Amino acid sequence: FDRALEWAAHLEPVGGAASNGSLESSTFDTGIAEGAAFNSIMWRGASGTGIVKFQLASSNSSVGPWNFLGPGGNPTAYYQPSSPGVPVAISTLDHNNKRYFRYRVFLEGAAATTPVVQDIIINWSP
Repeated sequence: FDRALEWAAHLEPVGGAASNGSLESSTFDTGIAEGAAFNSIMWRGASGTGIVKFQLASSNSSVGPWNFLGPGGNPTAYYQPSSPGVPVAISTLDHNNKRYFRYRVFLEGAAATTPVVQDIIINWSP
């Protein structure tokens, strides 16, 4: 049985300059003591012409450690869905069997065209 976590993040550009930024989530608890299987991440909103990308951190402790990783366990790589509503698979080797997780979302683009992220959905299974 799959569960999807939805977290609303309405991030909009301000002013006329470049609007790049990031947001780190709070800690989420899957409630699965043995850890969950993290399947995919996606976002909903308006795509604009900029980029939306993510990193995920997972732990068996609610206080971390939090090592934010992209695909292949690479701390300099990002999960980058091609557009809103398109899920990207999460590297299972790095995150499965962990109870707690956080994510970082990064927005890149000019202020007038920066994507607007309204929901972030991480799909996981017990």
